[in-house]
Amino acid sequence: MFRTAAGVAILASAVGSRPCDSSPLKGSPLCDESKSTSDRAKWIVGQLETSDKIGLFSNGASGVASKGLPGYEWWSEALHGVGRSPGVTFDTETPCATSFPQVITTGATFNKTLWHTIGNTISTEARAMNNVGHAGLTFWTPNVNLMRDPRWGRGHETPGEDPFATSTYAANFVPGFQEGEDPNHVKASSCCKHYYAYDLENWGGVDRYHFNAIINSQDEADTYLPAFHSCVVNGKATALMCSYNAVNGVPSCANGRIMNGFARGQWGFEGYITSDCGAVSDVHNAHAYASADDTCKDVLEAGMDSDCGGFLHGNLLKSMQDNVTSESDVDTALEHLFAVQIRLGMFDSVNNQPYLNYTYKEKVNTPDHQKLAREAAQQGMVLLKNTNKAFPLSADNIKTLAVVGPNANATTVMQGN
Repeated sequence: MFRTAAGVAILASAVGSRPCDSSPLKGSPLCDESKSTSDRAKWIVGQLETSDKIGLFSNGASGVASKGLPGYEWWSEALHGVGRSPGVTFDTETPCATSFPQVITTGATFNKTLWHTIGNTISTEARAMNNVGHAGLTFWTPNVNLMRDPRWGRGHETPGEDPFATSTYAANFVPGFQEGEDPNHVKASSCCKHYYAYDLENWGGVDRYHFNAIINSQDEADTYLPAFHSCVVNGKATALMCSYNAVNGVPSCANGRIMNGFARGQWGFEGYITSDCGAVSDVHNAHAYASADDTCKDVLEAGMDSDCGGFLHGNLLKSMQDNVTSESDVDTALEHLFAVQIRLGMFDSVNNQPYLNYTYKEKVNTPDHQKLAREAAQQGMVLLKNTNKAFPLSADNIKTLAVVGPNANATTVMQGN
């Protein structure tokens, strides 16, 4: 069965026909669970024509019908609960998911067990929604950037300002999200973002698309890399997202030093790397770092695998025809993408996959999950000094209270990012 979100087909994991149930994939090496993940991924990439490959690089991957490959939307969100995004559909069948406190609040609990449990609960709901085709299995969470200045505007997505606390959050939330009762499959893929030195939206005439962060080696090692290192080494994250900004003149999505060098080479990262949405275009247009042909080459050669956006879709074929981007780099990126899908069980039999039995009614927004969300909010409360005994408010002297401001009754906004 295939459902649609944002116009892109999403592979529904538990119901209806699955890719390996029928020709041309049935009985193929891609569907042979006795083979290694690497061998299975290499085999399917080897079956593809160059023209087949181009459409697989967007977040809304088109699939290859002639090879039995369905389309897939890589972009689903779950910072503090399964959230609105191209890969997630809320409707009468799946009207809501549990909304946990913003991460800045759960970060303030300093409770590692709670972080792990929230991650596990969110991915349980994600699996149940995927089983009816209303969510993907690749979620771009958590945000492990540091909130060094509240004027950034997105600090509520993060655990806070401290590298150690943020690293500890990553080491607990990510395995909570990815692991579960099935030791043979990733429950749902966790993507640590935004890699790296990224905490500026629009300030002083500079926006996130053009920003070039100038950092020294000590700040890089002590401040900006630890959370991502923890995501990979301790959390075993299956995805990373490269950020819009440049660091010391090199756009993050073209930075082979941090992707193939640190993540894959030194830390042992096994997963896929997506760009932030439009960040590949920014390598060429905003940063003016490289020509269109060279941008395709630079990002894939550096270790990025998927373009959230349309730059590779529109420019990659020409770059290959111009002998700038190599077929080898294209194939390596696709192997990383297919390997994660294989680990999620997308090309495995339904047998011995307990996650495929999760239902919306039994697993999503349950009383236990609502209780956990309330407990997280209670644990995250920060007490302020009661100067001049302003609290509690006097019921005798105050008869009415007004909540004012643009978000006073903005219930959708108050659900958070």
